[in-house]
Amino acid sequence: MSCADRYRDLKGEPHMNKKIVLTTLFVLLVIVALLYGISRPGKRSAVIKEGDRAPEFSLASLDGATRSLSAYRGKIVLVHFWATWCPPCVDEIPVLEQLYRSLFGQEVEILAVSVDEGGAEAVGPFTRKNKLSFPVLLNPDRSVATRYGTLKFPETYVLDREGIVRLKAIGPKDWMYPQNLQAIKDLIAAKK
Repeated sequence: MSCADRYRDLKGEPHMNKKIVLTTLFVLLVIVALLYGISRPGKRSAVIKEGDRAPEFSLASLDGATRSLSAYRGKIVLVHFWATWCPPCVDEIPVLEQLYRSLFGQEVEILAVSVDEGGAEAVGPFTRKNKLSFPVLLNPDRSVATRYGTLKFPETYVLDREGIVRLKAIGPKDWMYPQNLQAIKDLIAAKK
């Protein structure tokens, strides 16, 4: 038996050790890359929470107009992130429509920000089928959702008249439930 064979017997298969080392190095590189990407200043959006000023945005709507959040200053605004491929979103949309109709004319606006990659082609048929009367904005690249720190859908931010987040709902919410409806009515009643 040669010296190399004895070394192999003591240490195990040399190719196997090389694979383990390379796999470990690869995993470590991926972890470092992820940590570097997360910690880079300016690249990660903060998660918007209650008490924060809502980030300004302008997006195209289904009707072809560009809508800016600042245009709704002075109103209570629900900024609702959703998608047609999201079952809880689809379930919540009729409740939002009911809320919108029940509060129509009371200085409340719903801005439904769709993150569907298909844009108007994906969202248009859905909104027509559900007879939505509130503005539906298109954010197929999710840039605005990312600015809000929204990663899961649906997610809703209820803003006061000054654009401050007063309520944040992660996941679907029954907006017609008396307690939820009252929270919005309290914001309406709180004049400047």
